[in-house]
Amino acid sequence: MGRPALSALSLLAMMGMVHGTARAQTDGAPDTERYSLRVELGAGYDTNAHRTEIVAGGDNPPLVASALERLVLAGTFTDVVADGQVVTLGATAAGKIYDAPAAYDEDVAIAQSSLAWAKKLSPRATLTFAGGYYEAFQRQAANLTDASERRDFLSLAPMVQLGWIPAEHFDLSVVAGYRWFVFKPDRDDDFTAPTAAADLRWVRQSDGDADWEASAGSAYEHRSFGGPALVIDCPPIIPKGLACAGPDQRRDEFLISHVDLQRVGRVLVGAGYAFHYNLSNSYGETVMRHFMTARFAAALPGGLTLAARGELLLAYYSQQVPIGTVAVGNSFSSVESIDDENRSSVRVDLSRDLGERLRLVARYTFYANEIANGAAISYRRQTILLSVTGTIEK
Repeated sequence: MGRPALSALSLLAMMGMVHGTARAQTDGAPDTERYSLRVELGAGYDTNAHRTEIVAGGDNPPLVASALERLVLAGTFTDVVADGQVVTLGATAAGKIYDAPAAYDEDVAIAQSSLAWAKKLSPRATLTFAGGYYEAFQRQAANLTDASERRDFLSLAPMVQLGWIPAEHFDLSVVAGYRWFVFKPDRDDDFTAPTAAADLRWVRQSDGDADWEASAGSAYEHRSFGGPALVIDCPPIIPKGLACAGPDQRRDEFLISHVDLQRVGRVLVGAGYAFHYNLSNSYGETVMRHFMTARFAAALPGGLTLAARGELLLAYYSQQVPIGTVAVGNSFSSVESIDDENRSSVRVDLSRDLGERLRLVARYTFYANEIANGAAISYRRQTILLSVTGTIEK
């Protein structure tokens, strides 16, 4: 777990170099530096630490529940390094440790960093070059089944973005980039992907009344995997109904589109819809997912704040999902964060300021899903987290 700390230290050193350069270039100019540092300490409980799915009529392993501890260190730094040019850096190091011996292999550390340089081209246009690094390090699993499902991966994603204000209240962004994804437990699930995205946002701000915000956009990735595409036409040694490696390399066309609407006044309310479509030449991997989301936040008496989010997922596979002893690929090929799950969920946060820089947060999350197309698989997971967050900002 030394590499997350190394990543954070490297980025802090880079921030120091940018800081020195900026001060040399703008000596005597107004102070344009902005930074934030955040530390989160928490303890919680997980009713399904291994994220085990239950197959109807199958020989299912027992669900493992465990208490856990969580630590997050995060920082951001922004500065105007020249006229119309802004540099932004960020770094996060985090870890989660489970107490139950049966859940030790779920211990995980996270390293994340980002760097962006934005140049104002005109009063209405901005060009941004950016890069993101995200890596998870999970403890070695005790058995082959859990080893294949470890959330242990690396993602690198450079990109260029053109932002444009076509009219009052509207802004448009167009992004092109590339992504390298390394899934360390099974290198067949590594992929590289050119990416493209576009997003249109509308904002209406008012004096004293509610603000409105709406957005719509799409993103696309063409993924070339390191391993073969799976086929259902297998040698007789493979049990009927299970998939096996075919002669072609796996390739996916991954499309995301979304629409969102949000109103912010005395209470925050929002709703959204997202459509994910993964077209794959690998058997069992072509899937359409529909996500419906709802958000709510409001201040309560006693200085409390309530925030809730619900997400309903409906998944439709073009082929029946193979179930059995032959591996058919894992569910983490598309993962962006180990805290995300492609499942229906409800999350409720209750928080209160303990002082100017400290905040107490209690969080409950419930996850569930049923896989469609006749695969009798169910999933239930509940997590509870109590954390204290300290923040320093300038």
